[in-house]
Amino acid sequence: MGKRFKDNGDGTVTDTEEGLMWKQTDGFQDQSMFYTWFKAEDYVRVMNNNKFASYSDWRMPNLEEAESLFGEDSSIRDCDRFEIYIDQAFSPGGGYTTWTCDLKPHNGAVIFYYRYGHASVNNRDDPSKDCIRAVRTLTEEEK
Repeated sequence: MGKRFKDNGDGTVTDTEEGLMWKQTDGFQDQSMFYTWFKAEDYVRVMNNNKFASYSDWRMPNLEEAESLFGEDSSIRDCDRFEIYIDQAFSPGGGYTTWTCDLKPHNGAVIFYYRYGHASVNNRDDPSKDCIRAVRTLTEEEK
């Protein structure tokens, strides 16, 4: 069996087990800023408008997809030089969370922490230290 995460050489990483393609960098690495949920939505929209890596079907991950990146057997350093537990095919120096498309009551949305391996709920207007990792589902032809 080959490596699960494949660096595609175009700024994307393919997860061969889950059938997903991730952007190799996150929003913090791209824009040097943290994101509210709404700004994360804008980030993905711009990626699609610009056809990043020739695709226009990028989106926010759901919680299950975000969680699927977490693995204690591999780590890289985040923007604070702490370990985050995602594959080394991803670029170091990013944020340690990702917003998800999973919404909760009272303007909440689920975030996933790659430092600790758990999810939490934040207010979608909170600009604290949350980030975005964009994903797309591979088409049948790409699998």
